[in-house]
Amino acid sequence: MLKWFLTGKQQSKITDPTMVRKMFRSARIQGVTAMILGYGMYYVMRMTLGVVKKPMIEAGFTPTELGQIGAAMLIAIAVGKCLNGFIADRCNIKKIVPIGLLGAAIVNFILGFSSQYWIFLALWFVNGWFQSMGSAPCIVSLAQWYSKSQLATYYGVFSIAHYIGEGATYFGTAMLVVAFGWHAAFFVPGIACIVLAFIMYRYMYDRPEAYGLPSANEFEGEVLQEKKEKEKTTRDAQLEVIKNPYVWLIALSATCLGIARYSMSSWGVIFLQEYKAYSLVTAGSIMALSPLMGGVGSFFSGIISDKIFKANHALTTIVFGCMMLVGIIGFCYTPAGSPWIDMLWISVFGFGLGVILCFVGGMLAVDLCSRKATGAAMGTIGLLSYGGAAAQDLINGLLMDAAKTVVDGQVIYHFENIMLFWIGAVALMTILIVPTLWAKKVKHNESSNNKNLDEKLQKKTQA
Repeated sequence: MLKWFLTGKQQSKITDPTMVRKMFRSARIQGVTAMILGYGMYYVMRMTLGVVKKPMIEAGFTPTELGQIGAAMLIAIAVGKCLNGFIADRCNIKKIVPIGLLGAAIVNFILGFSSQYWIFLALWFVNGWFQSMGSAPCIVSLAQWYSKSQLATYYGVFSIAHYIGEGATYFGTAMLVVAFGWHAAFFVPGIACIVLAFIMYRYMYDRPEAYGLPSANEFEGEVLQEKKEKEKTTRDAQLEVIKNPYVWLIALSATCLGIARYSMSSWGVIFLQEYKAYSLVTAGSIMALSPLMGGVGSFFSGIISDKIFKANHALTTIVFGCMMLVGIIGFCYTPAGSPWIDMLWISVFGFGLGVILCFVGGMLAVDLCSRKATGAAMGTIGLLSYGGAAAQDLINGLLMDAAKTVVDGQVIYHFENIMLFWIGAVALMTILIVPTLWAKKVKHNESSNNKNLDEKLQKKTQA
């Protein structure tokens, strides 16, 4: 049964260059589009809890219980993303990603008819395991269909999927809750994603070699890069990832990114409701700007880094980490009753996050590793990133419960310590990236030398 997931055997190469170009173009467009839409809906399947916290508390759940439920999913994602990342380097991505979406959709549909804490805890954990089948395999697919020099740009394009899903959740889910109650926020999107999973399977692809096509590096004329890739096995490439100290430093930074990112997505709405007294729809509309601007930031992240920062992804990350820090400080300390100013600060934070997520979330590590170990690099980053995400749910829930007071029978939540926790995570995330400037400098010099040699080889071939 497990062999069904393995990548297809390498087929005899197609010799017609016109056919090769046509097949590459079609597979790239269809594959990336399917992954953007499909992985965007992955986020709808995981973000619902962040929007419905207040009505769930009113239904009898406590903040601590909601923190435990959220952490259960994120722990499953952390472990599953690591394992699925290493597995994805050997598998047919077309079969992994749609199954993950299908499983998550079925879990959400079932939860739409439940109100029990233990059922939510168990099934939200299962949801997390299915969620772990999305990100790392998608990046493996990108690395299979785009050359090393193109990967940063298309990684950024793909990353808008996060924000399509988050934006749809903040706005669409809030409207569903207001119209039909909080249970509808689970089962309605669940039905839609069951259908989408089958559409995703139809339009995704295995690696190019399984269709008789050359590798992406060969197709783009990056001969030396492809030669280096063929010199090592998948196992050796994955071991290099584990032994690389810079990968682990990036992973620690990703832990802080997971804390900051999921603190805002999971607790931002209730923060605006309780601390700044906004309605659910207003709070959801404000928070929807974060993924909207994040999508813009992600889409242009590769272009910004390549054109403005001369492909120095580490420096790009530091600059936009500072932007995130400014945005979250402004968001936390803007006085209540100023929704337009809150929108400004969350937009600044979201744009910075969109750029950062591409690099700290995987591109910095992937850039330092072989294509054959793309999944391993993403899995390692994912393990610590979602470990941080799980920790924040527990910590935020406990901090919120610990800081509550009861005045005239009304429960009031205080967020001062929570805000410091969020800000500190962003600051530490940015600081941890600084040492990778040196690793990137060495890698950049190697890439420049390879590019020059490839150009010389192409000239000789043409001559």
